[in-house]
Amino acid sequence: EQLAYWRAQLDGLEPLALNTDHPRPPVQTYAAGLVEVALPADLAEGIEAVGREEGATLSMTLHAAFATLLARTTGQEEVVVGSPIAGRGRLELEPLVGFFVNSLVLRADLSGDPTFREAVRRVRATAVDAYAHQDIPFEHLVKELEIDRDLSRSPLFQVLFSVHSPAEVPPSLDGLEAEPFERGVIASHADIELHVMPGPGGLVARFVHNTDLFDRETAARMLAHFRVLLEGVVADPDRPVS
Repeated sequence: EQLAYWRAQLDGLEPLALNTDHPRPPVQTYAAGLVEVALPADLAEGIEAVGREEGATLSMTLHAAFATLLARTTGQEEVVVGSPIAGRGRLELEPLVGFFVNSLVLRADLSGDPTFREAVRRVRATAVDAYAHQDIPFEHLVKELEIDRDLSRSPLFQVLFSVHSPAEVPPSLDGLEAEPFERGVIASHADIELHVMPGPGGLVARFVHNTDLFDRETAARMLAHFRVLLEGVVADPDRPVS
């Protein structure tokens, strides 16, 4: 049943036509750069309020905004991003130590020039359905769909999006002390990645880019556009995404 859902959901999928600064290498590379921007508390609260009015989470609302940015950048009405999910949908998995994360392919439909509110509603509906069909491992999905593989890019999606929860207190373990460890940016597993996380007095948007495809200046400009778009959403969420 879940495989049938994904076959229908991903039928006719087109890769994003991202305008890169450099020609795409024949084999995918993973060299990474990072730029980030602070989103102040009033902006973060405004975005959350817009989503709340549509019954959407902050993640769904930011996803709709990122999809709008990508649609504006590429000229495409359908925007596909990958998004990690914890993979702990069953209560008996909660106490287990291990890595259960899976990747979901989320397809945002911005055809017909909807208002941003309508875009949020569409993204919310797609996300809720995807969460209900999250049990198939991404690698298995790629195999089952028999996709024509292109070694120059990752399969199904080339853009990654995630919203991180507030940092949890390290676990209390008998005889052990635990503390968070910042590993920094090691690699870019997609052409671009947008990670939004709690920051001092608001949110921080981190933009990871493949440096063999994009210059730092381009990544910084796209991230600045994202902030401007969020400010426009808060000012008037009933404007069309165009």
